[in-house]
Amino acid sequence: MLKEVGASGQISLGKKYAGKLFDVILHPGDRFELIPVRIVATAPPQTPQILQVPDGWVPPGGYDGCTQWALDNRVALEQYARQIEEEGTAAEQLQRFLAEHPEMLAGDHGEI
Repeated sequence: MLKEVGASGQISLGKKYAGKLFDVILHPGDRFELIPVRIVATAPPQTPQILQVPDGWVPPGGYDGCTQWALDNRVALEQYARQIEEEGTAAEQLQRFLAEHPEMLAGDHGEI
């Protein structure tokens, strides 16, 4: 069957499919397919609990509290914060790179 995409980007499949859920699979060449799926009930995400850490530690970066995940990953978070202090954020590193290579901003050089 042929269907036309409306001005708002919608396709009407008919009342038979009203309220059904489809997985949309995108293929090369602007082709896609709709696979009907059943709705699977999932539990709503839980809000992380803020902990009172005995030594008052909070994750680097200006956080006001600490979750169990942050506490479990404390060493890695502190190492990452030290790395950011030494090397700068990804945005700062990119700014330095572009300042050192102004030719990258002039003209088309393909993908970086």
